[in-house]
Order: sequence, then C-alpha cells, then structure tokens
Amino acid sequence: MNYSYDREELKKEKRNALKAILKPFIFIYYRSNSLLYRAAARLILGFIIAFVLFGILTLFIRFDRMKSSTMMNTIEPNDIVITSKLRYAVSLRPFVSSLTGKTIIFSRPKRGDIVFMIDPRTKREFFLKRFASYFVYFATFGNVNISKTRYLIKRIVGLPNETIEIKNKTVYINGEMLNEPWANIDSDSRILDKEVSTRDNFGPHIIGYNEYFVMSDNRDYGYDSRDFGNVHFSNIDGKVISK
Repeated sequence: MNYSYDREELKKEKRNALKAILKPFIFIYYRSNSLLYRAAARLILGFIIAFVLFGILTLFIRFDRMKSSTMMNTIEPNDIVITSKLRYAVSLRPFVSSLTGKTIIFSRPKRGDIVFMIDPRTKREFFLKRFASYFVYFATFGNVNISKTRYLIKRIVGLPNETIEIKNKTVYINGEMLNEPWANIDSDSRILDKEVSTRDNFGPHIIGYNEYFVMSDNRDYGYDSRDFGNVHFSNIDGKVISK
C-alpha cells in the first residue's frame, strides 16, 4: 500500500473541502455587483477568520473574570485574570500519560504559584464543547457561562510527597512552619476545632505522587483542598500570570 499517496490524497481532500466552504463567500465578494452581498460576505469571512484566530489563541492563553472573594486580598472580585495554559504542560487527548494526565511537560507547579484548575465537583468537557462555551463566555465579557465544567483559581501550598498540617490557621510542611505572606487569615478571629471544621485545624495529611494541595488566600471563606483533598496534576490547566 502506498501510504505517501494516501496522505497526499487526504491533504488534497481537505483543501478541496475548505475551498468548497469558502467559495460561495469569495464568489459573492468578487463577482457580485450588489454592495449588500459584498458587505455580508466580508462580514461572514471576517467572522470565520476571527473564530479561527480565537481558537488558536485559546490554546495558549485565556482571560477570566474573578467571580468570588476566595483569593482576596491578592485577587479582588471582578478582577481580570490572565492564565498561561502552556506554562506547565500540554494535554492532547488521547495522547496523555496515565500518570500525569499530560502529553508534554514543560515545568511543574511551585509552591506559591496561583493556578487555574478544574473544580473537582465537575468533569472536563469535550474539546469542541469547551471551546464553544469559552467563546460565549469571552464574547459576553464573562457574564454568560454555558459550560457545565467549573474552574477554580487557587494557590499551590503543598507539593507531591509532602506532609501538610494546619494548626490554628498556621500551615506546617513536613513539621516546619510555612511562611505565607499572601495568606489572609484575619477575616474571622475564631479558631474552629477539627471536629467542627477543617478550616483552621487539618491533618496531618500526606500529599500523593503527582498531586498538589491548594488553598485560597482568603482562608476563612475559601473552598479548597481542605474540603476536596489533593488536586492531581491533570486537573491543573495553567498558571495565572497576571491579574
């Protein structure tokens, strides 16, 4: 079997299919004497080009509006957050590792990084549906979200294979107190017992391989690993690089 011939034929079929889609608009634009038709063709072609460029952009970066107060005082509600989706890794399904959930790894999250991650309460959607949902979200300036997948913005506190413990709102890593200049622990002056809540007293807890312990900067009013446990590397979609 001539595989090179098959590949060339496949490329030719793709080019012909693209020409078939664009041909009516190009014909109307260049051949029609009607200004209305030409304006409509220009608008549709412009929309198609913008849609393709937007799809390419979303492979590298995404923009979101912070909806909650869980990252105060670092990120305030309604702040625009920019996430680099290629800072850590690339996921090209189904070509992903069963251990990491990634295809290519560039770097690993570090302690103190603010990450964009999938909410463990939800599941990752299929690529095309995820893209369409984000297009609507972006086009409406973050006011309309049709996606069933929910995302969280959290800070990496614990790294793989470490033991984390929280005593009276103070975090300890492998028995040593962690310096956290970003932590906001003064919103509520109460100290809750472990039997009542894991908010102020938690662990000791071992973080698994390829897993991370994430926390909100606003410790008294955050939903994080104290509630849903460790976060696997595959659920971290990128690093917040600006806000």
